[in-house]
Amino acid sequence: MKVAGKSVTIRFDANVARDMPWQFKPMQVKQEVRIGQRQMARYEAQNLSDQTVTGTAIFNVSPEQAGKYFNKIQCFCFTEQTLQPGQKIPMPVIYYVDPAILDDPAAKDIAEITLSYTFNETHESVAARQRKPVSQPMEKPLDPAQTRR
Repeated sequence: MKVAGKSVTIRFDANVARDMPWQFKPMQVKQEVRIGQRQMARYEAQNLSDQTVTGTAIFNVSPEQAGKYFNKIQCFCFTEQTLQPGQKIPMPVIYYVDPAILDDPAAKDIAEITLSYTFNETHESVAARQRKPVSQPMEKPLDPAQTRR
């Protein structure tokens, strides 16, 4: 792939759905990258609960005109992510901005692109966390003959 001489600033944003017990943040605020150059950005997620939680990340690229030129090669958003209680993990994303952006009159002058992710807990994970613990079996019932005095 051709790497262009023009650079663009990529800004990073991270959000978590209201009831999801995770902390999720970008490890860098922005990167200056040449168009066509592969780059890695890092995010970090931590499960703040005492239960296993699974989530999926939904991404958004803005401005909208840049979206079709922003390509993720490797991303945590491609699969569900499961974190054990208290677990903290790095979440890298490898991306590039397609040089074809320079041929698009509506996008060629874009100087800044924002990559934003929002993590949502999966329905299965929510259901598992909301289930009440299975009660312990009752102890052996007392023998009525032993309770007589």
